[in-house]
This record gives sequence, C-alpha cells and structure tokens, in this order.
Amino acid sequence: MTSIKFGTDGWRALIGQDFIPSNIEQVIQAFCDWRTAHSPKQKKIILGFDRRSQSDTSAKLAAEVLAGNNFNVLLSKDYCPTPCISWMVKNSEAFAGIMITASHNPWTWNGIKFKEEYGGSASQEYTEKIETQLQANQKTSRKILKMPFQEAQKKGFVQFFDPKKDYLNQIANLIDLPAIQKAGFKILYDAMFGAGSHYMETLLGPQVTEMRNSAPPADATNPEPIDKYLGEFIATMKKGSYHLGLATDGDADRIGALDEDGNFVSSHLIFALLLKHYVEDKKLTGTVVKSLSTTNMINLLCQKYDIPCLETPVGFKYICKELVAHDALMGGEESGGISFKPHVHERDGILNGLMILNMMSVRKKTLKELVADLFAEFGNFFYNRLDLHVKPENITRMKENLSKNPPQDIAGFRIVKINSMDGFKYIFEDGSWLLFRTSGTEPLVRVYAEGRTMEKVKALLEAGKNIVTT
Repeated sequence: MTSIKFGTDGWRALIGQDFIPSNIEQVIQAFCDWRTAHSPKQKKIILGFDRRSQSDTSAKLAAEVLAGNNFNVLLSKDYCPTPCISWMVKNSEAFAGIMITASHNPWTWNGIKFKEEYGGSASQEYTEKIETQLQANQKTSRKILKMPFQEAQKKGFVQFFDPKKDYLNQIANLIDLPAIQKAGFKILYDAMFGAGSHYMETLLGPQVTEMRNSAPPADATNPEPIDKYLGEFIATMKKGSYHLGLATDGDADRIGALDEDGNFVSSHLIFALLLKHYVEDKKLTGTVVKSLSTTNMINLLCQKYDIPCLETPVGFKYICKELVAHDALMGGEESGGISFKPHVHERDGILNGLMILNMMSVRKKTLKELVADLFAEFGNFFYNRLDLHVKPENITRMKENLSKNPPQDIAGFRIVKINSMDGFKYIFEDGSWLLFRTSGTEPLVRVYAEGRTMEKVKALLEAGKNIVTT
C-alpha cells in the first residue's frame, strides 16, 4: 500500500508514485464518510483543479466518488485559481471546497486542498478528521463508492460552472478598476504556467502582457514566485518598459512582485504596503494577523494605527483560524499569501497584485517609490532564510540545547525576548530576529532572519547555521 500523509490544507504527493487514482479515491471517500457521518444534510460541494498533469482527470475522478456518495458537485469547467474555488464556496453557500493542486510544489507533484464553508483554508483539526477516517477505512478495506461521470451528470449530481465569471466580478468589486485603467500602467504578468493564466489579461486587457501562461512544459521551473525561480521574468522585465511586474504561483494564491527596474520586492514589503493602503487610503481598520516568520514592520504599523496584531505559527491555516475568529481586516505570511476583508479568508495572488496597482494609482507613485517611503518611515528591513538538511540527531541535539540552555546573545547581539510558539524565535534589541523551525516530514531545519542591514541578516544566519550543524 502506498503512503498517504496529510500536510498543509490536505494531501500532496509525487505524481505516479503516491498521487495515483486509487489513492485519490481513498482520500475523497474518507472525506465523504466523515462528512456524511457528521453533516448528513449538507451536500453541495465546489470542485476545481489547476494546470498540472492529471489535475483535470483527477477532478473528474473525485467527482465520481463524491457523486457515488450522493454529494452534489459544482465542477469547474476549466482550470482555475484556488481562491476562485474558495470564493465559490462562500458565494454559493456550499459546505466545502476541494481543489486539485500542489500549489507551489514542483510540477512532478499534485495534491488535494480542502476548503471549509467560510471559503478558507481547512484547519488542522478538519484535515486530521479526514486523515483519521482514511486510516479507519484502510483498516476495514472500505469499498469506494463511485458513479460513472456521465451518469452523474445525467442524474444531476455533477454540474459544470464557469470559474472566471463570478470570481472576476468579485475581484472587480474589490478594486478601483477604472483608476488602474486611467493610470495607464503597463504590467508584465508571469503566470508561471499556473492557474492564474489569462485571468489578469481578462480583467486588464491590453494593459497587461502575460508570459509563461501556457500549460507547463516538461522543463518548467517550480511555480513559486520567489526570485530564485523568476530569472526569465526578471530578465524580460528589465528588457521591456513596464511599470510593474507581477507573478503568481501554481494555483495563484501567492504573489511575487518586481518594481519598474526589475528588482524583486519581498512579500514582507508587499504585506506592509497593502496594510498601509487599507488603513490610510481605504480608511479601514481591524485586527491584523501574521505568522511569526513575517516582518516586524507589520507590528510597527499596527502600533502606529493602534490596531491589534496577532501572531500565529507558520502556515496559513493558523492565520485563517484567527481571521475567522476575529473577523480580521487582513492576514499574511512570509511566503506571499495575503488575505483581505471583505474577500474570503483566503490567500489570493491575483487580488494582491491588483491591490498593488490600486495603491500605485491612488498615491501616484511607483512600487519602488512606495518601498522607499516605507523605509523612510520605519527604517530599512532585510530578510533571508536558510533551509538546512541535517542528520536527525543534529535536530534533536539542537532542540535540547536551545530548550535547556537558552542563549543570552547570538552573533554578539543581545536577546531581549524568546518566542517558542513555533520553534525558537529570538528577538533582539533593535527588533531584528532569528527563527529556527524544524520540518515535520523530513530532516530539515529552516532558519529565518530579519535585520536592519543585510550584513546583520548574514551574521545571524551564519550563527544560526552553526547552532544547527555543530
């Protein structure tokens, strides 16, 4: 029996190895059994898929199992962004959403994301219940209940919907599209061969030039909008004459951005800028939620605006939980996922990109100028991260040392606070910080650092590396 291990939002695995039809059927059957046992009257579910290999056929397979268990399925007639599915869940008052995607993972992976009835990431408790049901089903060799796709259509269990129409109408209601059009921005959009392809150009028309918007070729880079995977995008930006560069990941829930000179602008800065836009330009207020690996600028902005700032463990599912609990204004994480009120409690890369354009049009400034204004107000912030593959015994020793003998300083910088919510986060006198987090699935330690200078970030990461490896 191949392995089915759940992680963020649901399940991801290598195509052809663990992501195979029999495992897809098992996961969906477990979902159906759990939901039928606990919410037997709720039957409406939204189902979508991205542009990965086998995503469309996997979605149809999932629909057959859902129909076989008497669920009513609204299936996207084409690939679509994950936030489109989340919006449809909320807008159509469905009880859940399922998205066939592996998000920003390499193209050799695929997976299944689950969305709750409020249109946001499934909580850990939610996915654990599906996984527990799966394990129980495997022990009893539970029969998979399926209905052939054409039969499910004829009987009304499966209906198609247009993923673009309602979603783009919702996006258009949240931004000032005429102001963006009037500003005359020229935008370069890198879809990274993902599910955001052709969505930007549908909204903005000739203002946007899309690249890498076909189905992913065999040699496609990882669809993650960070500078290491955006070489072609950056080169194209520098050769052209554009006001802004935007990129989204494989399922278009994360954002990456380039200023007019082709310089990569981190997701930390995007989060901070959009918070300024929401409070100062849109005159909105409310609780802000951030993961503890996200820039300290968010804390400083919240202090300035006198609004609550909540920190969560790393992972958007934790942010989503607080967004729902507090009806929060905004939530964001270091990996490029940002959510706004009154949209769904979900990351949305397309909306994030359009909000940047909105801010540029309102303030009549370029992204480079907006970043400069931010630094002029709060000082410079620099960030970087190391992913260290080490022996399991190194991880055990590191955890024991940091727990039993907490350091007073690191790299000569005095520690003023320690946060052990998710790993070990050390905060220094000037607000700089260093975070150690271990992976739950492989012998990997992630070391994050933010500082007032890049030299300090490098010093902290080097010291962090020594702590992990010695």
